[in-house]
Amino acid sequence: MNSNTTNIYLLRHGLPEGDKCLRGLTDFAITEHGLSQMQQASDGLTIDAVISSPLKRCCHFAKTYADDKKLSFETISDFAEMNFGDWDGKPFSELFEHHNSQIMAFFKSPYSVSPPNGETMVAFNQRVTKAFKFVCQQYQGKNLLLVSHAGVMREILQLVLGVQKSDGQFQQSIDLAYASLLKISVINDKGDYFYRLHL
Repeated sequence: MNSNTTNIYLLRHGLPEGDKCLRGLTDFAITEHGLSQMQQASDGLTIDAVISSPLKRCCHFAKTYADDKKLSFETISDFAEMNFGDWDGKPFSELFEHHNSQIMAFFKSPYSVSPPNGETMVAFNQRVTKAFKFVCQQYQGKNLLLVSHAGVMREILQLVLGVQKSDGQFQQSIDLAYASLLKISVINDKGDYFYRLHL
């Protein structure tokens, strides 16, 4: 592989406990089925290092994967899911029953409406983007497995695809199933970074 090119495999966690809720930073454990989904998705990859969100639904598998293959492993807190504040960890049925107008406004315009006592979408995007660029620099020329969350992966895709951060259309149009796997190549051309999404 070209030493200027870094291949990053983005893996969403598999099915965790607490299904049908807005998980966010609530630290639900991964299920056995979820682990099986992640094992199947990552089978056959050639990886040099593993990076993970610190939340259990990601790092349980990531640490085991790294240990089994004798790879370097680290957790990076900025790859944790968005902090949804008062909504965090709550079932969607409860949220839509008691906070329907606020929830719908957030989904429609996440850069204008924030969860009560939660993280703004601007702050979430900034921390994920900063962490991703840091990883691209620190692991240049490597094949990385980055285990994280649907929200984190969407923010990385916004960067890679150059999508304007204005409303929720992009976030709502990207469906990332449990254990979804995406490959992104990052080319460093004398300090200028170019991104390529492999489909």
